[in-house]
Amino acid sequence: MLEFLRYFIYGWIILIAAIPVNLIAKKIGLVTWYDFLVFKKSIGFLDGIFMLIVYPLIFGAIIYFLDTLDSSL
Repeated sequence: MLEFLRYFIYGWIILIAAIPVNLIAKKIGLVTWYDFLVFKKSIGFLDGIFMLIVYPLIFGAIIYFLDTLDSSL
């Protein structure tokens, strides 16, 4: 049960972190997953790099940091 709660909290942290990441991406003119899936926009090279590499790396780093922090406590 504690494992479930831990990942539930991680999910909320990712959700909270996704908001500013999406706002920043939108501000600099990159297509986000929402734009791509809902509006079926064609994506440019930088948009693809952001959606397929940078975006997952940001959230993976958050989980890695939280997992490292959790194991050190």
